[in-house]
Amino acid sequence: MIRLDLAAIGATARRARRIRTVFDTSDDSARRAAEACGHDELAGTVERFASTWDDRRRGMSDSLGTLAGVLDEIHDAFSQLDRSLGGSGV
Repeated sequence: MIRLDLAAIGATARRARRIRTVFDTSDDSARRAAEACGHDELAGTVERFASTWDDRRRGMSDSLGTLAGVLDEIHDAFSQLDRSLGGSGV
């Protein structure tokens, strides 16, 4: 017997989308921090971090979008299966 918590799967998909939104809307905060440093060497270090972080953040955002999509598909497929089996008398 397989037991899935479809509510938890749906909630996790929604959380992944919310986290992705945070990543997508925080794109220049590290760069603004570099501009506010006031020390050229420190600003350069923060700027390098910002450019690396931008790449990693984009990758994580893409992964979160994929995860949310897969979780939605799992949720929808098992919900449909549950409905069809529920009406079949099995």
